[in-house]
Amino acid sequence: MISRENTVIVAFIALAVLLLFVLAEVTNPPMWAGGAVLISVGVLAPLLVNNYLDAKRA
Repeated sequence: MISRENTVIVAFIALAVLLLFVLAEVTNPPMWAGGAVLISVGVLAPLLVNNYLDAKRA
């Protein structure tokens, strides 16, 4: 069974990849924009959500 943390992480990584694709296809972003999307949506957002859900559960 997949844990809640893994589900949140996989969902945010999928969202980050989708946003990165849309960003690259629709606009002409600077080089740092792709990394910023991946770091913020793929790493930081799931950490914040998981920490919030852990605190809410306790």
